[in-house]
Amino acid sequence: MQITFDPHNVQECATIARLLGTTAQPDTAPAAQPDTAQPDTAQPDTAPAQPDTAPAQPETDCHGMTHDDAIHSTPASKNADGSWRAKRGQKEAYEAAIAAATGKDEPAPAPQGMPMPQPASAAPATPPAPIDYKTMAERFMAKMADPDGLPAEYEAIYTALSIGYDDLETNQTSIARLSAYMDAVDNGDDHDGCVRHAMSA
Repeated sequence: MQITFDPHNVQECATIARLLGTTAQPDTAPAAQPDTAQPDTAQPDTAPAQPDTAPAQPETDCHGMTHDDAIHSTPASKNADGSWRAKRGQKEAYEAAIAAATGKDEPAPAPQGMPMPQPASAAPATPPAPIDYKTMAERFMAKMADPDGLPAEYEAIYTALSIGYDDLETNQTSIARLSAYMDAVDNGDDHDGCVRHAMSA
């Protein structure tokens, strides 16, 4: 349907407006505002897992002792039995530390009035098994190659232990002395102490 009216006639304009159900209003609707809502800034939980910062446990020897520069050789190295090698000249402190670590201190005295138990009579001692020359020689060569392995030159050691070059390979007494000397070195004795230990073994 087409409606014609005189746009200059106020009364006709009002009638048309009523028919349309509205009045002519200026377009004052505010301009659409841009969407200024803040984006969802919640970030997914991407925090990296914290590494396990627990300190590493220090290395211990077969006695459960950690390395102590005061009584153990530096740099740290171990004997064949898994114990730290003793620092030269610190044998007594070294042995006392082992006794404290392993609980092998002197036994507590028995209560007064209680007789001390007598140890059972020891079985006859069996002679020690012969020491293998090759094993002893490899151990001695390794100590010669270590700058801190032996407290004296090997010639001086042979002389002090009355070891002959010619029969060392077959002379069990000489082999045993040289092995005992190295045991004393591992315990932190100096040359003289090692010689005394070897000659009394």
